[in-house]
Amino acid sequence: MKFRATKWLKHLALLSVMVFAVCLSYLHGVVKDEFSQPLDSTNSQLSLEAYPKALVNMLLITEDQSFFNHFGVDFTEIARVLRDNWLYDRPMRGASTLSQQMIKNSLLTRDKTYERKFKEALMALLLELSFDKKEILVRYMNSVYLGQYGRFEVRGFEHAARFYFNKEVSELSLEGLATLVALIKGPSYYHPTRHPGRLLKRRDLVLRLYHKYQKVVK
Repeated sequence: MKFRATKWLKHLALLSVMVFAVCLSYLHGVVKDEFSQPLDSTNSQLSLEAYPKALVNMLLITEDQSFFNHFGVDFTEIARVLRDNWLYDRPMRGASTLSQQMIKNSLLTRDKTYERKFKEALMALLLELSFDKKEILVRYMNSVYLGQYGRFEVRGFEHAARFYFNKEVSELSLEGLATLVALIKGPSYYHPTRHPGRLLKRRDLVLRLYHKYQKVVK
């Protein structure tokens, strides 16, 4: 009887591994298909080199300081957030990497469930397995949602610079660049005309972080 139970457990374990492998292969295909497609004209189209380094650094310092050191999921940051919540009763804050944000915005719903978060993390790892860090970074910078005017979506920093400042992104001051990065957290919540005070506070936070921490990109 014990032998039969052990045998069934082994079969069940093998079946679970096979199912997981099939699901992993399917998700990998979905990720590669999505991010192999070039961005259309509704998104910005700049190369990474064309973006100001100050903007790149503001983005990484504010949203994903360990971008060049993790594999799609920042387990260190997740552990830090959980520690602060459990030990110091600090509110839970986001620990999503740029890769996770791209997966969520392009392929998943915004449901706040453990199942979606697990799928998001898994697909972010697969994204970084398939694409170079700089490819991921420039795609994020060209496609990130930064506001809306009627049915027109403002996507990417290049379009946002023209929309909000009527300038090329390379012409913006540090304050202007920080404003664009500030909008990532919530273009509606930090709307420049509806909530200028909120946006100003967020912009100043981005600037403080930028001046305080070592630059990610030299």
